[in-house]
Amino acid sequence: MAPHGKTWKNMKKQEKEEKKVEWKKQFDTKTLVKGYDYYCDGAVEDMDIFNDSIRADVVGTQSYEVEITLNDGKIGGMRCSCPYAADGRRCKHMAAVLYVWSDRCASGEAPKISDDADKDLFIRPRTDESRRRKSEAVRKLVDEADLSVVRSCLASILEEDEKLLIRFHRMVKKPAGREDIKCYKRQVDMIARRYLGRDRFISYQAAYGFVSDLGEVLYHDAERMIGDGQYMSAFELINYIFVLLGTVDVDDSDGHTGSMAEGIYELWAEILGQVDAGGKQEMFQWFTTHMDGSVVDYMEEYIERIIMEEFTGETYTAQKMEFAEKMIQSSEKKDSEWSRDHDVGKWSAWYLSLLEEQDCGRDKIEDFCRKHWKNTSVRKYYIDRCIRDQNYDMALKTLEESISLDRTSRQLIARYSEQKKEIYLQQGNQKAYVEQLWALLLEHKIGDLEIYRELRGQYSEEEWREQRERIFTELSNNVRLTEFYKEEKLYNRLLECVLKSSGLSTLSQYADILKEKYPEQILQKYREEVDRLASGATDRKRYREAVARLRSIQQLQGGRKVVEEMSEQWRKQYKNRPAFLDELGKL
Repeated sequence: MAPHGKTWKNMKKQEKEEKKVEWKKQFDTKTLVKGYDYYCDGAVEDMDIFNDSIRADVVGTQSYEVEITLNDGKIGGMRCSCPYAADGRRCKHMAAVLYVWSDRCASGEAPKISDDADKDLFIRPRTDESRRRKSEAVRKLVDEADLSVVRSCLASILEEDEKLLIRFHRMVKKPAGREDIKCYKRQVDMIARRYLGRDRFISYQAAYGFVSDLGEVLYHDAERMIGDGQYMSAFELINYIFVLLGTVDVDDSDGHTGSMAEGIYELWAEILGQVDAGGKQEMFQWFTTHMDGSVVDYMEEYIERIIMEEFTGETYTAQKMEFAEKMIQSSEKKDSEWSRDHDVGKWSAWYLSLLEEQDCGRDKIEDFCRKHWKNTSVRKYYIDRCIRDQNYDMALKTLEESISLDRTSRQLIARYSEQKKEIYLQQGNQKAYVEQLWALLLEHKIGDLEIYRELRGQYSEEEWREQRERIFTELSNNVRLTEFYKEEKLYNRLLECVLKSSGLSTLSQYADILKEKYPEQILQKYREEVDRLASGATDRKRYREAVARLRSIQQLQGGRKVVEEMSEQWRKQYKNRPAFLDELGKL
């Protein structure tokens, strides 16, 4: 008989229960709560439990890899690829994995028997460390294999996979010929067809795979060509991928194509630094001829950048100026007023920077600006140049003209008004400077706290008390005054705003400031709002939020008693909501 009358079944149950809670002592409460949220949201994926380790991916804003060692079923070392855990701290991702592990232990799931080499062979690597381990395991397997087996297996794989065949052919033969380039392009086309489908659209879910597959060609094959000195072959393949990226219809919400375009830009720059004059001119020609709308506009920006920033020296200055003039003329013919103004401004800015680079003198720059005076960007450039040259009278004159021409744009009027304010300050025109501050605060940058502080500095303490009341009166219909009350330490008025607000947003924002001076009012407001939150909760996520708010209340003076009362009330009021009661039990 088991000691103290315990059955074997009860002893094993107790052992499992101890295992479930023992690891929690290694985490602080805040981290456990966050980890539990991840666990509830199903963020733990691809989990493997071995007899000596646990491995899993935890998906939040990013995907992180967690690895935990086990010693006789007890938690040993922990590692996570997230930045928070970099210096050895216990993170929410580890906690989330251990919550799942506890559940599986409780359900009696048996761990897999680990074979160190094999388990590293078949992991899905997400971090540099896991990639290194997998690479070592693969190489070890190959080293241990008989040479005839390796050759037979390689031949079989290459017969079925053209992508690997091309790569192997290049590794053996070295130079990439025309047939190699044609094959690479065919691979790129196959990738596009595989992901586009019938509707000719790549969905959000498929976007990452699409870009990853293209990246494999780009970073394995094109980079290898660059390493072998075959710069123009690499350039041709890179451009083929770039044009595809710039024409395919893809949901790129996570910015994968933008990241790849940045990588392509870096490869372009690397090639430019290696090719001879003839190759460089050939590249310049390709870039300038592909500013014709053949790729989507945001991808054209990468071509613009490389033309203007990477092709340097006198040889290209004249060519770039000629190109910029052509782009300005082309942009002036666009039907859309917005596109016309935007593109003329963009290319004018490039052209003006080239004029300055050549030190062409004031007259030539002024002639160009007057020719394109209606363009906002040109006038902004001219104003900035006048200010830089301390030609304040001309800057003010141009600002007044721009305020009239751009009167429909509140953003531009605010910019011009702020520039006027700075000029008056530089000129020592105190009266105009203060008037401009008032205009900014009440008309152009309504309720801007920095302008408010700058204006306050122009008055004595006694004068300011009167002036701020005028400001509060004039702003009250346009902005919330809470930040101004906080700034002026008018806590009684701030409290009044908080008590009148609905929801928890304003309360949470100012509770720390007000809780010492008005503890009862803040506590009561929290109670009302959290009660309202609980009454509208219909799922576990909302229940967790309500309970989390109770934890916040506990930190307030007298909060523990209020939380006890509310918890008891909720258990009675929401007795038919088991998920809510479950969350309350974790309080």
